[in-house]
Amino acid sequence: MKIKLFSLFIIFILLIPAVCFSETTEIITEGIYNMGDGETPIVAEGRALEQAKRSAVEQAGTYVKSYSKVKNFQIAEDEVQVLASGIMEVSVLDKKRTVAEDAIKFWVKIKAVVDPDKLTIMAEMVRNQDLAEDYRAMKDAYEKSQKEIEELKKQLAATKDESNRKQIVAKITDQEKTFTSAQWFGKGMRLVMEKRSDEAIKAFSKAIADNPYYLEAYGQRAMLYANTLQIDRSIADFNTIIKIKPDAARAYAGRGVVYSRTGQYKKAVADLTKALELHPNIPAARLAMVYVSLGKSYLALGDRSNAMMSFQKACEYGHEHTCNRMRTMR
Repeated sequence: MKIKLFSLFIIFILLIPAVCFSETTEIITEGIYNMGDGETPIVAEGRALEQAKRSAVEQAGTYVKSYSKVKNFQIAEDEVQVLASGIMEVSVLDKKRTVAEDAIKFWVKIKAVVDPDKLTIMAEMVRNQDLAEDYRAMKDAYEKSQKEIEELKKQLAATKDESNRKQIVAKITDQEKTFTSAQWFGKGMRLVMEKRSDEAIKAFSKAIADNPYYLEAYGQRAMLYANTLQIDRSIADFNTIIKIKPDAARAYAGRGVVYSRTGQYKKAVADLTKALELHPNIPAARLAMVYVSLGKSYLALGDRSNAMMSFQKACEYGHEHTCNRMRTMR
């Protein structure tokens, strides 16, 4: 009897993590933002909301790390926050506007529901679509924007010259566009992870409308266009990135993959080779896909030697299907 009770106790202990991490978790956070001269209420409220969301992401990130340890699931450090953002469903519980010291204060309270069931699928998408790198760029841009807007507010408060004030207000307006663009980009990222491609394309398009130089938004939209067989639009977005930033390795890689898929093999080889020359140290999963497309393009052009070398590289970077394919080709 004692042995049976002990066995049941051990089973119970082992099942605790599975029970805890199979249920959704709620996170309650708040955000506050003081609106200054030259700012608009809708963006000021958006900044308060963004502050609350970022606090929730930090807490959800701790949850993601714990989940990965319990499930023995490998998640890279730079993937944690983008995954945390993706598995959260956010709703606004309350919000207020108050006047304090001649400034309007915006306060927002949110509830973020964390759903672990999405994590495994989303982790694979994050690796394959460079979402972690783009999320990090978005976060850095947001932090830079926050510092710049605070500095502009100080400058505006300190000057009485009307000409200077107009110039500073114009800069504040530009910063607000940068902020709203990042908001749309963040929404697009979450929609990508939820596989809602059409809605994600619209979100990235709005991000680009507010910021025509938003390279990450063009890149994500280009991949979605390719996945939804809108090839001309995909190529056009990659072309725009390369025009703005001629050394954009990811754009060459993305365009090369699209060329390979559509039978434009010579263009594919040129773009994929260029991508590897510009940035040979891209993430392994992405690098494997580049070599797979390069191998297929070489093979279609009748260059078996370079095709085999490319497939070998893809295999070395973890593309198991290519490893199996090579065994049959030898």
